[in-house]
Amino acid sequence: MKIAVVCNSDTLAMPSVQFLKERNLLAGIGIPEKSKAVMLNALQIIGVMPDEVALFPAGSWQESMENWLHQLNGGRIDAVFVFAFPWKIPAAILSIPLKGFFNFHFGVLPKYKGADPIFWQIRNRENKGGLFIHKMTAEIDAGPIVWQKEMLIFQGETYTMHAGRIGNEAVEELKLLLDQMDRDELRESTQQDHEGLFYQKPNTTHFKIDWEKQSASEIEYLVNACNQKYGGASTSLRKREIRILEVSPVDMPPIPEQLPGAVVHADALYGLVIACRNQEFLKINVVHMQEGYLSGAKLFSMGVGIGEQLI
Repeated sequence: MKIAVVCNSDTLAMPSVQFLKERNLLAGIGIPEKSKAVMLNALQIIGVMPDEVALFPAGSWQESMENWLHQLNGGRIDAVFVFAFPWKIPAAILSIPLKGFFNFHFGVLPKYKGADPIFWQIRNRENKGGLFIHKMTAEIDAGPIVWQKEMLIFQGETYTMHAGRIGNEAVEELKLLLDQMDRDELRESTQQDHEGLFYQKPNTTHFKIDWEKQSASEIEYLVNACNQKYGGASTSLRKREIRILEVSPVDMPPIPEQLPGAVVHADALYGLVIACRNQEFLKINVVHMQEGYLSGAKLFSMGVGIGEQLI
């Protein structure tokens, strides 16, 4: 069996690509040209050299992909496995491999269709995610499911931690999928009708902390969802943006008349504690700003004190 891979994620795709290569199942790999700086380095680490990788230009990627597939293995490719590919692949290309295209969707279907379900699941405080593999159709994330594996999202787990775990788990599920494909025993399950929650890729508005509206728990999960792929959850201090990468809940006596986002405790030992809604509090552990990656205690040593406001 010969499998081609198209991908746009190092963390999610590399374990599976490495497995396919080591088993001599990898027919070829293609990536968006815009991602080559990151992806080519990750591929080279696992033994896939740059001259073995097809680059798909943004303006002509469909033509490039079609030509590439027809050239691979004399035009006989059993299947294409897709990992976090950013563009909608048309039906004419989906029909080229003998068994079709299979998307490794790292989120629960049909609830979390669309881009980056890991972010949305953590942001929404879900306690379960998963890997859902579906045979691709012309409609985004709507094809029949051929394999699924639910996985817990641990308390405090960040985006990158979860992505690393589920990327490694994908290899085990891929082995089982290949076995069923090889024996022609692949079972397709039609997805239930569901509107799906999110189709869009997260943008800067989704990374912004709203101290007045969001609870301490919501802020903590947003911070985890933004770490590390999106550089942390966004807020501002002294009219400068800072990105918060880690927080932890703190029990404190009620402090009346404190606006959400206000610094209510600051010292060299515990760093900064921030007021949230409903008399809840968060300790800032790690932030990223122009000066670098800093602890809450370091912010205190730089002069940030009680009464200052995060917005």
